[in-house]
Amino acid sequence: MKSDQNNPSRVIFQVSLAVILVGVCVTSLIFFLRNTNNIKAQAASEISASTQTVSSEAESETESKPASKPVSITILGAGDDLIHDVIYKQAQSRAGGKGYDFSPVYARIAGDIKNADISVINQETPIAGKIAAPSGYPRFNSPTQLGDELVRLGFDVINHANNHVLDQNERGLAATLDYWATKPSVKVVGAYRNDEDLQNIRIVEAKGIKTAHIGITEMTNGLYLPKNSSYRLIYASDTALIEQLIKKAKSMADVVVISVHWGNENTYTLSDKQKTLAQNMVDWGADIIFGNHPHVLQKLTVLTRKDGTKCPVIFAFGNLVSAQQSGDNMVSGLLTVTMTKDFVTNKTTFTDMKFKPIVTQYGKRCTNITIYPLSQYTDALAQAHGVRRYTPAFSLKYINAIVNQSIPKEYLQKD
Repeated sequence: MKSDQNNPSRVIFQVSLAVILVGVCVTSLIFFLRNTNNIKAQAASEISASTQTVSSEAESETESKPASKPVSITILGAGDDLIHDVIYKQAQSRAGGKGYDFSPVYARIAGDIKNADISVINQETPIAGKIAAPSGYPRFNSPTQLGDELVRLGFDVINHANNHVLDQNERGLAATLDYWATKPSVKVVGAYRNDEDLQNIRIVEAKGIKTAHIGITEMTNGLYLPKNSSYRLIYASDTALIEQLIKKAKSMADVVVISVHWGNENTYTLSDKQKTLAQNMVDWGADIIFGNHPHVLQKLTVLTRKDGTKCPVIFAFGNLVSAQQSGDNMVSGLLTVTMTKDFVTNKTTFTDMKFKPIVTQYGKRCTNITIYPLSQYTDALAQAHGVRRYTPAFSLKYINAIVNQSIPKEYLQKD
């Protein structure tokens, strides 16, 4: 019998079979490796997608979750910015006859105004310097540089609802609003271009807390807008309109701030109208009431709404600055109210307030008018005050007596 090694056909067949088997094994190995890599890639992709979904859900939950900590803001109120002719003439002199420099008047309280989250002032005089010359008592008009200074100081809300708002008639009111229209950083209340503007509640927001502002006056010194005028004022006697506006403001904001001009001049006694309107406005939804007009420092108190909410009310600040001729007219203050919002309950409440007494100082014949914090004031300054010509008793003791009769001790700022 012949050996297979000696059979060429047999050898060729075996070699071919071996090659085929090796090829099949290699192909299977490659397929296996590729399939394994695909499985790994798919698994990694699924893990990545799952991770992204969890991350996205976590981010969404974080964004929608309200702030856990309550947030507080401070709202500062100031008295009548009563610019007599000697005040703007001194400002003109300080500027060398080229414009007006009012900054020395407010320099010592500028930090308080700037540091508050929202600052509100009653601008007692029209700012219609574009259409009429500056003027003093009894028909006031102030240069526009005064408004520039109020903006520089950091006032956010300017109230023009007062007895002098029509001193330059409708034309002066229009010019005043035209001036403020060039200052988008501030909101003007108390004087409105038409009914639509009146219904446009002014909102100022700080730290996510919305404050709404309304300006009201009891009188306009016997001056009135023409019957066909589109311009509007809010009078204290129009209680139906005031109620409607306050309730509207309350639906739009966390805090409703009222600037109101009311009461009788040069008296510390509150009128029945003041007391009644104050409580009504609180019951309608007002959270803070800044009162002015009497030119003296009237009572600071807290009124309670029917639901138990506490609302700070100062019936009159007195004059932020003036050149009036009574010692009582020289004493005023800055009231800083703290309002705190709980973003979980969405409720905002009054949590604190501090009253910083201030004194308007001037020399003989009303020279060098400026404002001092009472904490920086001295008996030597009081002795040199030009007002002693009309109020010989003017002194630190005199000033403190006024402050202490109107401001509860727990609300007095020490510095």
